[in-house]
Amino acid sequence: MINCDECNGECCRDVTVGLDEPENMEDWQDIRWMVVHNNVSVYLDEEGDWVVEFKTPCVKLDKDNKCTMYTNRPVMCRNHELDSCIKNGEGDLHKIRFDTIEEVDEYIEKVVKPQMEMQKKLKKDL
Repeated sequence: MINCDECNGECCRDVTVGLDEPENMEDWQDIRWMVVHNNVSVYLDEEGDWVVEFKTPCVKLDKDNKCTMYTNRPVMCRNHELDSCIKNGEGDLHKIRFDTIEEVDEYIEKVVKPQMEMQKKLKKDL
C-alpha cells in the first residue's frame, strides 16, 4: 500500500459527486448532458453508487502533484482513506462508465430501453 508521500496526487485531480440512480429517460438525458462537457464522466462504482466525476486538478498541487497546503488541507482531503485511494485499489473502480454521449446512447439502446420494455410488459401482464 502506498501513502500520500509516494503518490502522484491522483485523488487531487478530480471532484466526484454522488447521483441518484437513473430511473427514467429524463434521468438518462441528464447523464447525456453531463458527459457532453469536457472532462466530465458518469459511472456506477463497485459499491453500486452513481457518481459524476469532474476531472479538474486542485489548484494547490505543485508541478509534481504534491499538495502545497498538506498540513492545512480541507477536511475532505484529510478524511480520504488510504485504502480507498485509486492507487491502492484492486480491479476496476466502476461497473459502468460513460465518458462520451455516444457511450451513453449505446447503453440506452442496448440496456435501458430493453429493461424499460420488459418492465412495461410485466406491468401489463399483471
